[in-house]
Amino acid sequence: MAPRRPALAFLGAASALLCGCSPSGGGAASSQAAAGEAPPAAASTAPSDPAASSLAASAPPPVAAEPPPAPAQVRPAAAPAAPPRREPTPAELLRNDPAYVARGQRLDALYQNARERDPTGQVDHDQAAALAELQACPDRACLDRWFSRRESALREYVGN
Repeated sequence: MAPRRPALAFLGAASALLCGCSPSGGGAASSQAAAGEAPPAAASTAPSDPAASSLAASAPPPVAAEPPPAPAQVRPAAAPAAPPRREPTPAELLRNDPAYVARGQRLDALYQNARERDPTGQVDHDQAAALAELQACPDRACLDRWFSRRESALREYVGN
């Protein structure tokens, strides 16, 4: 039994060195060391020299390493969102929308008919004012109201 005593003393000193506590003061780290599960960082720094071990035993206990912060949630690169669909301008509607193009052609036919029937030139004057109003329209609803007003004004000349 004599050979076991130095081995036990060595294991006790090694566990005290690894966990930073005295052989009598237990703790989670000393139970790990006693179970033979020394932390990898502490196991690699264990001195083999007995004089160094007495210096290490008087050093403050090692600080447990903080777990690394969780990586930030990285979202996969999504396709750029399509810009919100914008409402076409009145000028674009008058040029490109088939309904407005057809409505404009009908209105033009009504205007030509009214011009032929108006000897005073009032239709031309009204048309210039109506076109100025049309240019000021900011949206589709305004265009619809303008066409309705203008069509009803020009229809007065159809039966005359």
